[in-house]
Amino acid sequence: MLPTETKLFFIKATKFILIIIVVDFVLGLFANHIFQSQKTGQYARINHIAQDTSAKVIITGSSHAIKHYVPEVFDSVLGIETYNAGANGQKLIYAYAIQKIILKKRAPELIILNIDEDWLYISDIAYKRFSVLYPFYNEHKDVLKPILDQESKFSNYKLLLNSYRNNSTIVHIIKYFLIPQKDYKGYMPLFSTMAKSVNSTELQLKGEYTSEEVDPNFVLILENLISSAKDKNVRLLFVISPKFTKVNLTENASYNKIIEIVNKQKIPLYDFQNDSIFKGKHELFYDATHLNDKGARLFSRKLAEKILEHPIDN
Repeated sequence: MLPTETKLFFIKATKFILIIIVVDFVLGLFANHIFQSQKTGQYARINHIAQDTSAKVIITGSSHAIKHYVPEVFDSVLGIETYNAGANGQKLIYAYAIQKIILKKRAPELIILNIDEDWLYISDIAYKRFSVLYPFYNEHKDVLKPILDQESKFSNYKLLLNSYRNNSTIVHIIKYFLIPQKDYKGYMPLFSTMAKSVNSTELQLKGEYTSEEVDPNFVLILENLISSAKDKNVRLLFVISPKFTKVNLTENASYNKIIEIVNKQKIPLYDFQNDSIFKGKHELFYDATHLNDKGARLFSRKLAEKILEHPIDN
């Protein structure tokens, strides 16, 4: 027989756990209802990508994707619908997850991945920012769990709680309810122009990564991203966006590994980093690595015309 005090402890602990479960369940129902009703903002775009878009061309990647690829330009040149599924600040694991989520429901004709040259370097930021997909964990656990397992086995246990999955969404939901975000089929334009006083030779570009060492997990994810597209007979194109200043990547281990993989897998890669049309042109840039709307429309047209002239066949 257990002592009376021990029994009382277990009874109270059980009641406490049950209360947490019930509160978490009720809050989860409320949060999910609000979450699914969003019409604007990043979560609304992800919902659209996962459930509604019928676009034949999908663009994925980081801020260089969402700021540089203008769907209406691609629509006009290619004659088929395009949607921009890029996301600010995200890395390779996000692009892979979004592609897998899209391919679960339908197969577009072409996926354009704007790949950043440093994406294979070890990066804590990649996993931290990946939390934007936590609210979609229940629906897409098959996609998200293997990725999160690479960082920590405990991440998936925390995501069993509705409150944990949705704790970062409330402020976002309120913000875009009060100030709706205009949608350009996923594209987010930058209208300012880079100051002419900026000298390209003085700029030192540094990516967001923890170490200049290639992460084998990211290498595997890139290979899986390619194979998942091929399995669905989806054409795949990698693109590196223009930069304001000239870059030399001969010693960049991440970039060299990317080139090795795309060559082996026979995936076309269009590298615009040092393209003379854009290099040093203040009027086309918002900052050293982001085109403004004028630059993005020029870049989108140049890329779309190149695709039209040289159809992608993997």
